[in-house]
Amino acid sequence: MSLKDLFFGNDTENESEETILANEEVKNEETVVNENEALVTTDMIVGDLIVKHPLAAQFLMECGMGCIYCPASQMESLAEACAVHGIDSEEIVDALNDYLIEHNA
Repeated sequence: MSLKDLFFGNDTENESEETILANEEVKNEETVVNENEALVTTDMIVGDLIVKHPLAAQFLMECGMGCIYCPASQMESLAEACAVHGIDSEEIVDALNDYLIEHNA
């Protein structure tokens, strides 16, 4: 914080209450849109998924996909990996998206 800010306030302190409320509304709308978007889809490459959402690694391992870091994960989609392990990919995607949204990932 500079002396100028101490004496004259900074830009955020000078914003009107309407501007602040409008910004909060936009943020809330963005949150709703992001929650409605699928974070994870069945066509995502497992390795890319883990890089983008590190929390997904533990989740997938707990679901029986213990080899998520194997070389095949760099080429295999989540649907293909689920098929190899006999797991329903749509169920995993739905549960994983819920898990990531819940944990703000």
